[in-house]
Amino acid sequence: MRRAIVSTKGVVTRPTDDASLVEAMKATEKVLWLDLSSPTPDDLKLLLDGFGFHPLSVEDLSQTHTAAKLDEYDHYVFQVVMVPFQQGTDEIDLFEVEIFYLKGTLVTVHDRPWRPLDELWEAVGRDPARELGKGAQVLYHNLVDRAVDAYFPILDTIDERVEGLERQVFDAGTRGDILPAIFRLRRSVRQLLRSARNQRESVQRLAVGTVRSLTKETCYQFRDVHDHLIQLHDSLDDHRETLSGLRDTYLGVVNNRMSEVMKSLTVFSAILLPLAFLTGLWGMNVGVPWEGDPKGFLYVLGFCGLSTVGALHWMWRKGYLKRIQ
Repeated sequence: MRRAIVSTKGVVTRPTDDASLVEAMKATEKVLWLDLSSPTPDDLKLLLDGFGFHPLSVEDLSQTHTAAKLDEYDHYVFQVVMVPFQQGTDEIDLFEVEIFYLKGTLVTVHDRPWRPLDELWEAVGRDPARELGKGAQVLYHNLVDRAVDAYFPILDTIDERVEGLERQVFDAGTRGDILPAIFRLRRSVRQLLRSARNQRESVQRLAVGTVRSLTKETCYQFRDVHDHLIQLHDSLDDHRETLSGLRDTYLGVVNNRMSEVMKSLTVFSAILLPLAFLTGLWGMNVGVPWEGDPKGFLYVLGFCGLSTVGALHWMWRKGYLKRIQ
């Protein structure tokens, strides 16, 4: 899907055909925003032949990126920003938005709907003279800023999820699926961390003024975005370390519980050992004490009970019965 809006000397139009878009792009005093959703071969041909973008940057539109990047060409900037979205409780994925910026022109390309971009488009549509009057660089900054802001609601979700996992690790009734949940969330955090790191490097180049086509004021605005990325990176790095610690802690808790279980089983085995010996010994073809006494069986049971009490008393004196659950 193709949509475009252009303001030329205060006159707002919405061209859609190739010839009108190329003419609008070549105008001197204009602000043009062309948005391409799931671009077709004709759209790519327009960018390549009509707008004069380098074949390598146009070729990138057909590829799936795993990291943000920024390429500067002679007369324009090509940037890939990664936008996160949540698929499940612990599953987070990324999709890419490609941005071409050259003087007075902004081209955005994406393969799936992105609500913040649509909201910005709607704001431009409501008051195009005002929004486009700010210039294409302001639109460029707003898009990158919205892409970075999209991480923070997911970061809040990760905060709550990590706190929940911390409580579950020490919960005696925790089910066995906590370890897979830790690994899934840790994988998602690593993915976001890698994306934030690469995006921080790209935005840093925009913030320090190495991109020649940006004004100083725009660079100052990108510094604020860079600060947000530093905060995002540090928070994700903390969560990655916390999840690694939770994994080790959970395995330690499981091993400790296993030790307690084995300790309990050992105590019961030690109690039953003399009883098994006595009943096995008297079960042989030998004389049994109180064999002729009608109450002999009760005497044997009493003797076994005394041996059990004695064994428990000895274990208690030695401290073996402490912390048995």
